[in-house]
Amino acid sequence: MASQPPSGYRWGLRAVIALQCLLIFAFVYQGLSAPGPFGPRLPAVQGDTLWLESHGALHQFDANGRRLQQIPLRDLKISDGPTSLQFTQAQVFWVHDDSRVHRCDLQQRQCLPVELAGLDSRRSYRWVRVSDDESEIIVSDASHHRVLVYRRDAVTAAYTLARTETEGLRFPNQTLQVGPSMWVANTNRHEILQLHTGPDGKAARQPHTITHPDLRPGRSFPFAMAQDPRGQLWVLVAGPNMQNADLLIMNPQLRPERVIPLAPKQDPNAITLFQQHMLLTDMSNFLVRRLDLYGRVLGPFGDASFQAELEAARNQAQWSRRLPTLLMSSIGVLLLVALWLAWKAGELRQLRGTAWRTDPAATAAEDEDDDTAPTGPSAAPTVTTTTTAPALERGQVTMVKALPGSTRTRRRMLLVTDAVVLLAIGALVYWAWPQFYQHDCAPGKACAPWMPYAFATLALLPLIPSIAVRRRLKALESIRIGTDGEQVQARVGKKHYQAPADQVTCTRQQLLIGLGTVPLRLNGQALFDEEALRHNIINRLPQMHMADSPWHPGWLVHYWKRGGWRGRAIVIGMGALCGLWLGLMLR
Repeated sequence: MASQPPSGYRWGLRAVIALQCLLIFAFVYQGLSAPGPFGPRLPAVQGDTLWLESHGALHQFDANGRRLQQIPLRDLKISDGPTSLQFTQAQVFWVHDDSRVHRCDLQQRQCLPVELAGLDSRRSYRWVRVSDDESEIIVSDASHHRVLVYRRDAVTAAYTLARTETEGLRFPNQTLQVGPSMWVANTNRHEILQLHTGPDGKAARQPHTITHPDLRPGRSFPFAMAQDPRGQLWVLVAGPNMQNADLLIMNPQLRPERVIPLAPKQDPNAITLFQQHMLLTDMSNFLVRRLDLYGRVLGPFGDASFQAELEAARNQAQWSRRLPTLLMSSIGVLLLVALWLAWKAGELRQLRGTAWRTDPAATAAEDEDDDTAPTGPSAAPTVTTTTTAPALERGQVTMVKALPGSTRTRRRMLLVTDAVVLLAIGALVYWAWPQFYQHDCAPGKACAPWMPYAFATLALLPLIPSIAVRRRLKALESIRIGTDGEQVQARVGKKHYQAPADQVTCTRQQLLIGLGTVPLRLNGQALFDEEALRHNIINRLPQMHMADSPWHPGWLVHYWKRGGWRGRAIVIGMGALCGLWLGLMLR
């Protein structure tokens, strides 16, 4: 009897598949949990000290850069992704986190949300500035292209919306209060906008365009600024991805004067004046750059212990960025191991197939006779007798039909996959909808109102092929194949195929009739009762052409010899495409 493959290979294959699933889950989890950890960002001056957030904690430094204390964000019940930080008192700071503005008390280690009307709960970028007496809150709601001004009621201590600035704003970023004027980094309009509020409560707008010949190409998006003691404005101007910024200095009249080159690759988050130095927090390189007021680059800010922590966090972030590549490489290696185990376990033999006209029972009997027969010169010749089913008369019509429910499991898996994809698309649309207008469709021109709906429609397009595949799978269960010994006829859904048997090619996986394809197996699973198919169809048609393996170019030969001029055109076109692809690869 033919030897069976060891079951250990099959268990090994299952273990490899399980490990692949775990790696895919790790890959998805890593993508959902990114970015993080963040490097230094959100600098905030409080008296003679500087606070900033980095690698999951708040750090306080004195004028010499020596760290005074470190407070983990988790102790304050704050996530690792706040978008704004400002101190109004020695132990009180304001932060924007999880789409809400919080007032935090360091002594009590407590952060309480402040109720502000007009702000939704969607996670989005906002920059918050609070007056020294906490009577006024200014919120740059970038996703909705507006600046909201709240004032505190003297009796109830509640904050009410005083005014909303929307005219001419496109993704307003960080703000700066200079006397009675509010300066806004109007990012997508490539300008610094001055808002002067008159006695009537109306704001006069004065834009100042960001242009300079020394700015690198594409650097036209201002997002952060700070004023030095001489009245000059230092502006970080980034590219479309809001990284690799240039530092532009504007005179007190807000006319661009010169550009200070920074490192070729950096990711500054903010700029602030501290102890006659300009500090730039670089998130990606885990560095706090320090410049004097003449633009000369000095040593990095922070003491030795802080620098050591930044180095460790930088290494951790680099490994986090490499993790997707490592995961994909590991999945690729495991695929090769799974392919070898599948071959050793005999799973690939289902795809390779055996001759359709060979009776499996007879083949097994021959293998058993070969194993038990004596060997040597005196061994008698083996005579194998097989029993065959009664022959069917020519002209008698026989038919086979697909097994009911043969595609049910696959259709259910597709349905579950569609549900997961639909939920993912819904979440993407829900969170991306307010972010859609972050970029103008043209300089100074807003995107059309119908574009978010087009975005949502395009997001649903991947479901259309899945619906078509599910309908196709259902149609496979209605396949009928019949023959009278001379002609072959098949019906797949609403399609009918018919041809003389000598013009039909049969492989283990499919029946080729003209240019039509009738599947016999679906990913290794039989759609028909294969014994009935062999007896009622295959064995009755000795004139039919056989190709016993999907690796055999049976369909290619069939298209060339029996597909007419259209079949030959398909073969020639495919050959031309393959030649073109090889030429492009080798060029």
